[in-house]
Amino acid sequence: MTAAARYDEIADWYVRFTGAWDVGPLALLPDGVLQQRVLDLACGYGQVSRHMARIGAEVTGVDLSANLVQRAEALDRAQPLGIRYVVGDASQTTWWDGVRFDGVVCHMALMDVDDLEGALATATSVLAPTGWFSFSLFHPCYPGGWDGSPTGLPSWPPAGYADESRWTTGGDGVRGRVGANHRKLSTYLNAVLRAGFEFEVFFEPDLPLPVFFAARCRRAAQRGT
Repeated sequence: MTAAARYDEIADWYVRFTGAWDVGPLALLPDGVLQQRVLDLACGYGQVSRHMARIGAEVTGVDLSANLVQRAEALDRAQPLGIRYVVGDASQTTWWDGVRFDGVVCHMALMDVDDLEGALATATSVLAPTGWFSFSLFHPCYPGGWDGSPTGLPSWPPAGYADESRWTTGGDGVRGRVGANHRKLSTYLNAVLRAGFEFEVFFEPDLPLPVFFAARCRRAAQRGT
């Protein structure tokens, strides 16, 4: 099953299931994004795109799922925010028009992208020199439910934390329907460094078990233009 098919097949359910989620706090944005060109990488149906547009950014969203992009475009027609949406693979740049972005956000999506190195290379390639990159993901280090309790569906495959593989939780939520790529936290952080970023700040929620992890970094200046 391709990444496109995973969300194309559940698009209507996914919009209903996630529609009430507050996405703002999970994105570690810089102090101001007013008039900045920002890319929402693996944007889904545009929750973060709309959040950034409302606070003054010029937003482009890209996602592999044509069905989710269609829903994002419908929402923008209903309440216009001037967001440009593109159907494209986050791990490639064939959809990109070559105009650099000031920032890139990838909200709770790196677990969905099979080619992690490719997605991070995309973020590096499309950014202006020293541009910022913010990402969030389900915390790979802690088993437990979304509420932070030590009970519920685990955060890694049955073979354990070190088993870096694609798997499904077996539940009726998003990860039970489309699965996720489990990777160790060190795998994510080292991949971001290899892609040419310098970390600025990290965030974990104040819960008994932190269920998500967020970070903001910048394209290293020595990578040039």
